[in-house]
Amino acid sequence: MPVRSVLSACYKLKERLRLKLSILLYNRHLCRILPDISSRRPVRIMFYVNNLSMWKSDRLLMLLKNDDRFDPFIVSYIYPSDTIGHKNALEKQLFGHFGSMGIRIESGFDFKENRLYPVSRFRPDILFYPQPYRNRLKDIPRNVLLSYIPYCFEMEDERHFYNTLYQNICWKIFVPTELHRELKARYNFNGGRNVVVSGNPLADYFFDGHTPESDIWPIDNPQLKRIIWAPHHSILPDDILDYSNFLEVADDMLETANRYKERAQFVFKPHPMLKEKLYKLESWGIERTDRYYDAWKSLSNGNLAEGNYVDLFMTSDALIHDCSSFTAEYLYVNKPVMYLTRKEKIEVFNDFADECFRVHYHGCSLSDIESFIDNVIDGTDPMAERRTEFINGQLKPEGGESVASNIYNELCKLFE
Repeated sequence: MPVRSVLSACYKLKERLRLKLSILLYNRHLCRILPDISSRRPVRIMFYVNNLSMWKSDRLLMLLKNDDRFDPFIVSYIYPSDTIGHKNALEKQLFGHFGSMGIRIESGFDFKENRLYPVSRFRPDILFYPQPYRNRLKDIPRNVLLSYIPYCFEMEDERHFYNTLYQNICWKIFVPTELHRELKARYNFNGGRNVVVSGNPLADYFFDGHTPESDIWPIDNPQLKRIIWAPHHSILPDDILDYSNFLEVADDMLETANRYKERAQFVFKPHPMLKEKLYKLESWGIERTDRYYDAWKSLSNGNLAEGNYVDLFMTSDALIHDCSSFTAEYLYVNKPVMYLTRKEKIEVFNDFADECFRVHYHGCSLSDIESFIDNVIDGTDPMAERRTEFINGQLKPEGGESVASNIYNELCKLFE
């Protein structure tokens, strides 16, 4: 075996042993701090929030707010590498949303120093990170319980998506299905002992009587079908994931929307990270990217959506996308959905994702896209029955409780 391969294997073994030791030490520490935190009133629960597209726990927030044993609050989580305009837009959006709910929100970003404030500034007892990666474990005080509600459905069958230090040392991880619990039990060093099957918080909006509060579709005409195009952000050569077809179909999609203006209307719903990546891409840059986004807003039968997408899904008639999480999330509305792909099978998908993928229409060319749009306009949907069976069997929360209640009840066990 070459020397380089031997060194690489030794390094990986060293890192695995270091991770296992860190998990062991933290779990011992967890046993010591739990009694102290459970005796506090109120327990301060801090939610880091990146953006409203990733946030789906309003109902949990209100349950906690109405229980005087808890003090929930929001802290904005902004990446220092983002442009100043993007940072300001995110702050404005977050403060507007949570302020309207009567929920306390604080800025987590020091704009003068261009850095995130330390976690200790906010004195949480329990901290929910929005993502299992890009977190700041060294910055977290040792007397804080870590928790995680996945911001999306975990669709990959790759160990590095699950077996992170953060997920291994969390006090609680709330997952959507039993299959996701099994994945963490299989891959995580802790055997998934901290995992609770709660359902996905997004389910509450679709199965619990939510009425859409906003409608951004440009034309109030029920004869014009409403179609969303939602491209993923994985456009860079070094992206871990390889989903996005955006660079191949961007211009065609804009032209197609314009060509169908007498028969359909469209909303461009890009992944929140797509714009910043396009800014950095030499063939696009800031000027071309802004011009492209503005072009969607200028269409007589089109618009741009960059915030919360629950109401957008509920008021739509169909979706075209290449986002892993939307493969499950759009199924909640039980409407036609097309996955744009370069392959018949996504190699990194787990079993749950494969099942979601099988109740999609698939396409990889402009003619495939147009055929799907024509079928939506004509009301042709041969996948409807299979899709309904999957939703009833896999996506509806079990036990008759809402997902928010499932998570809330688990948090209340602190006081038992």
